[in-house]
Amino acid sequence: MNSTLTFFIIVFLLLAFAQLILLLFLTSKKLKRNKKDQNEQNIYKEAMPAFIHFLYNEQDDYIPLPPDEYHVAEQLFSSSMAITKDEDLQHKIRESASFYLSSHYEKVMNATDWSARVNALYYIEDFRMTSMQPVLAKRLMAVKEQDEEKQQLLRTLAALGDVSVLSYLENEPSIKESVYLSVFKRFPEDVIPQTVSYVRQEGSLKANISLLMYLGLAKKLSYLSFVEENLMHPNSEMRIQALKALFQMNYISNVNLIKPFFYSEIWEERMFAAKITGVLSLSQFEKELTEFLGDSVWWVRYYAAEALLLCYGESKLFELSQSHPDQYARNMAAQWLRLERQVSVAYD
Repeated sequence: MNSTLTFFIIVFLLLAFAQLILLLFLTSKKLKRNKKDQNEQNIYKEAMPAFIHFLYNEQDDYIPLPPDEYHVAEQLFSSSMAITKDEDLQHKIRESASFYLSSHYEKVMNATDWSARVNALYYIEDFRMTSMQPVLAKRLMAVKEQDEEKQQLLRTLAALGDVSVLSYLENEPSIKESVYLSVFKRFPEDVIPQTVSYVRQEGSLKANISLLMYLGLAKKLSYLSFVEENLMHPNSEMRIQALKALFQMNYISNVNLIKPFFYSEIWEERMFAAKITGVLSLSQFEKELTEFLGDSVWWVRYYAAEALLLCYGESKLFELSQSHPDQYARNMAAQWLRLERQVSVAYD
């Protein structure tokens, strides 16, 4: 009995001692971290006024930062980018970032610390560090997992204007359209023509659909012809995405281009024909919208009613709510009238 009690006491004391050691270790680590953070904050506070002076002084080519203070440099360059909209100053900040951080980031990208690599990629994108393009392209080919690092490599290379990421994506069939879209969004404006040309001539269906998504979301009217030519595409997904892009752009060069879609067997095409008609107030399609009000698909009826309201006002919807031969059409017209009145009351 005494030996058993002694054993448990020894075990308890050993556990307590181990916990004490762990607590002392964690406390020491936290104190060191706090001391390092405080030291970095002090360097940052001292460096910021000097760096602002450096930005506005054309004669000064020396970046006022101690060597190897990379975390401070990241904070300094990021803060400076956030407080200025001047393109010349932003260009100088990016040049400073490239000069001070390039060699450091090259080492980081070849290191084993995954989180450090991903964190560096975000900064490289923010600072548009084109000098890092060869390093990132090499790293992209080395990464096998479809993880955040690979996606951020693609986004960063796109932000640096590397159009070759498109051919890489085309050879990765598992890549989703959302990845294509994130790449298109980051391409600099001066490489968009090359991007559109590449996708039009060599791009997969996924690339073309993603490009149409981007052009619509970004309202790139200068590429309206590319969007409109895909209204005649044999693939229905392409046609639907082209219609959606026109709706988002709020523009169409020739209203007759959407006329065939009023007679489409695909309900999404009929729906977007109604949506485009409404947003552009195309009053010549009154007959088609009236027929759509009795469509077999709820969404087509819904947007037909909205288009009728936008094109002809409440009086037309009221008339149809009483006289349309289809019960579902009358119900939808009445529903939109109630909705419109509720909105009007809310704004009064």
